Parts: sequence; C-alpha cells; structure tokens
Amino acid sequence: MDNILKTSIISGMAFMSSLGLAISQQASQTAENSEVMFVLDGSNSMWGQINGTAKISIAKDVMTDLIANLDPNINMGLMAYGHRRKNDCKDIEVLALPGPIDRQQMIKHVQNITPRGKTPLTQALFLGAFSLEYFTGKSSVVLVSDGLETCNADPCAQARSLEIVNPGFDVHVVGFDVTSEESRSLQCIADETGGKFFRANNANELKDALAQTLAAAVQGNNSVSSSADADGQGSDGSDTPTEALGENYLYAKLCETCERLDPLRVNWNVHKDGKPHYQGVGSAYSQEPLFSQGTYQVGARLGTSVVTASGEVEFGEDGEQIGELNLNAGNARIFAYATDDKTIPQGAFFRFFPIINGKVQDQLTEASGNDQETWLPAGKYKITAQINQIEESAEIEIIAGQETINEFDLRLGYIRPDVVLFEGGKINRGVFYQLFDAETGTEKAIATGVHNEPMPAKPGKYNLLVSYNSPNFIGRADIKFPVEIKAGETINGPYVLNVGRFEYNISSKSGLPIGGVWLQKVSEDGKSTSEFDFRSNAKYPGVAPEGTYRFRVRVGDNFPVTGPFEIVAGEVRELNIEFP
Repeated sequence: MDNILKTSIISGMAFMSSLGLAISQQASQTAENSEVMFVLDGSNSMWGQINGTAKISIAKDVMTDLIANLDPNINMGLMAYGHRRKNDCKDIEVLALPGPIDRQQMIKHVQNITPRGKTPLTQALFLGAFSLEYFTGKSSVVLVSDGLETCNADPCAQARSLEIVNPGFDVHVVGFDVTSEESRSLQCIADETGGKFFRANNANELKDALAQTLAAAVQGNNSVSSSADADGQGSDGSDTPTEALGENYLYAKLCETCERLDPLRVNWNVHKDGKPHYQGVGSAYSQEPLFSQGTYQVGARLGTSVVTASGEVEFGEDGEQIGELNLNAGNARIFAYATDDKTIPQGAFFRFFPIINGKVQDQLTEASGNDQETWLPAGKYKITAQINQIEESAEIEIIAGQETINEFDLRLGYIRPDVVLFEGGKINRGVFYQLFDAETGTEKAIATGVHNEPMPAKPGKYNLLVSYNSPNFIGRADIKFPVEIKAGETINGPYVLNVGRFEYNISSKSGLPIGGVWLQKVSEDGKSTSEFDFRSNAKYPGVAPEGTYRFRVRVGDNFPVTGPFEIVAGEVRELNIEFP
C-alpha cells in the first residue's frame, strides 16, 4: 500500500486566507491522497480579539477560503470542541470523517461553530488521532491553540501515550497569542512526540508558523516514504520485513465483582521499583513487552473524571496483568425538568459535594446538561441542581459498579406583585417584598419591584410579605398575603395595603422644644400600644395601615401622649397638636 501522509491539523485559531491556496498547492506536490483532520477550537476564548476582530470570525473566514481552494487530493475531515455547551468537557464532535470533501457542507459546518465552552485538548488529541488510520504507519497532528487545557487533564501525558502506541506519531504545535507559561505547556505536547513547536503573536507569524508546521509534517512523511516503495521493499529491491507491534494492557474495574473496564477508558501512571515506567491509557502497542513479571506501583484515573485509585498490580511470566485495580466507583445520571410535561430544559447545572461522617465537604466536581454520566467514587453526596435562579438539592449514594439516577423538579412559576395603597389606587411596584414558605416560614426569595422583573419560585403555597416604607415619611405598612404559585404562570394580584396618609404638626405653648415623635399602634380593645416608628421632626408626613394610633412626644424632658386618632384607607388627615 502506498505510504500516505496522515496529517491531523488541530486548530484553535485557523489559517490566514492567503495561506489556503498555497498549502493546497504544496500538499498536492508532496502528499497525494493525504488525510487531514481539522479540529477547530470552539471554546469561549475564541471570542478574544486580534486588532478588533474576534478570533472565531477570523477562523471562519480563513477556513472557508481554505476549504474552497483545498486540493482535491486531500481527504479532509473536521472536528470541533467547546462549540455546543458551556462547562462540558465532553463537548467534542466529529463533524466529518476524512474523505472526499463536500465543500459546501464543510463550509456550513465551519460557519455554524459558535464558541461556548471549555478546551478539552487531551480528549481532542485522542479522538483526532483515532479518527485517522492511526495504527498504520506515519501520522501527524498539527495543533494550533490559543490557550491551555481547561478540563483537568494532561495533554502532555496523552501525547506521550499516543507516541508509545505508535512511535511514528508526531504532534506539531503552534501556540497563537499565548503567554510564556502557556508556550511551555504547549511545547511539551510537541516534545513528547518528537514534533516541533512554533509561537505566533500576530497574523503574519501565524501564517509563517503554519507553513513551517505543514512542511515539517510533509517532510516527516517523505522520510518514511523514502525508506520503502509502494510494495514494502527497500531501495535495493530486497524485502523489508514489518515487525508487528505487541499489545500491552492494564486493567481496572469499578467494583470487586465487576467485569474489567475497556483499557482505553482508564489513564495510568505506572512505576517500577520507585521509578517512572509508563504513563498513558491502558492499551499500548510496542515493539517489546512493556511489563515483565513482578509488582508495579500504579495510579489510575477513569477518563477525565474525578475517579482515581492507587495501589499495586502484579504481572505474570506471560506479561499479562493478574487481576484488576478496583476503582470503587459508580456513576450518577441526573435529570432536571422545569415544566409540567418534564421537557428537558437548557442550562441545567449540577454540583456534587461528598458527605463524610455526616458533614458536607467542598465541591468535588460539576456537570452541565441532562442525562450526562458523572463518575464518582462510591459514597454519599449532596447534589445541587440549578436552572436560572432556581436551585434544589438532594442527597444520593453512589454504589460501586452501579448507576444512580436522580430527578430534580425545577418547575417555575413567577410573582410580580401589583401593589396598591388603597382600593381604587394606582399600581405601585416601588415596594420591597419577600416570599416565605407557607408551611415552614422559610424565606424563599427577596426582591423589589423597582425593575419590574417577576420573581421566580417553585410551585407551591407561600406568604407574600409586602413592605411599604420610606425615610420621607413616618410609619410603614408590612402586610402578608397568602399566595399560590403555579408552574408556568405569573401571578400579579393586585395586593391592597389599605393604608391612609396623614401630616402632623406638633408644637408647645410654653415654647419647649419637640425632641422626637413616636407613632404608636393602639390595640383594638384600646388597652395596649406598640411603637410603630420614630422621627425627630416636629412636622412630618406619615403613612400607616387602617387603624387606631397615637403619638408619644418628647416635650422638653417630658414624654406626654396624644389622644387616639383614626387612619382611614385612602384618606389624608391633618393632625395639628399643641401641648401646654
């Protein structure tokens, strides 16, 4: 079989438009029938700007031009990550496998990419490599990134693992608009596979860097091609034997009685006699066996999850692992719905907190979106589910080797109180209101009506406390109303406070100063009072719910009280009071 260049270009930026045709022309001369996998960065950082233009806009324009002028001999594929969901490290999508290019469809895929999420470089490297004919001969990846891994994984370790599986695998990296620290981390990916690293700080440097990385990939392929002709023979016509790569496996399981996991699902860090021995996924191909008879110290992680374990594993004389490392883990599958028909909403977000000895610990991990597998160590957890402003919590137990399903009811209703001071009065939303659970008395929400925004709440029965007060008058109104909120509905009222207004003017014939005025509420039987509010002014307006009141006044060093007076809803009273 002809030696074919297998090049996967992992692109966090994209190519300059003028580069598309040049690359196509160069590729046609050096790599007939080449496979190219573009993996485009759709993470949120692509909204960053270069000279006032968003990087994603540049990427779309340049990729569109490149696709339109791509050499037909190149079988192009397309991947993207971070373009569909926020905070989801599994958001990696193969949009088109390498093959004869459908230009219109490929351009449509590129134009539909909208940056939203994270940067799962490690998983993108893995999927990008395995989307090619990875195990057959030379293959290369050109990684162009504007940032680092954001999914708690190690792309350097992934690159090292891919190189162990296929020593002919290279990753060439271009760090675009990155810091020195980011450059060092990205260069590690290239170094682990024998690839090259380039740093580009502007459009022209990016153009040059991409041209050099492409040349490096093509040159690497030519060096392999020159060693044997299409029939697998050396330059002198003699047979060139091909040595088969041996398979090496590391095994883990979820529980004591569980079956072995697929080796590709687990990442390993293996030491022998205290020295590093192997790092990568649990399936590796090599010329020589990786594991001889004996004991190895290992650490393992299930994919990119928080499930980890460490211990010792034994290998027999045949180089096969004896038994499995127990990860002691299970998975949670969490759902949340916000409508009566249980339609799955957008924006559901979940947090997981371990419970140890009855105490809730710090957050261990998080997930977004419904029906996602979240792998966790066995044990008890508090889970919070959030959609918009509504949050609920529950406790679950993860049992090793099992799936735990939990459903959150996050249906929403709304309340936007139309408050009137008295019957027939105008609507007043400039009030303060609180929502309390009718059974427990627990405060559920607090807001003001100034911004005219409805307040969300779960369906149920509540007490709505409406507070009407101001430093511009003495008195206040704090009135409770029983309300029932239903899913998908907004309740408005109106809620009538039944308040009246008054203006007092207090003086003393003797000329003694008025040092303060206390408004007191008189009980219905007239036998007791409760102080309602205070002002230091001798003349001031006031407001109070309908009822009987009186004033306690400081006149000089004395504290006389007035006779009772009535406040009538909707009326304004003038109270002129003179003490001896």
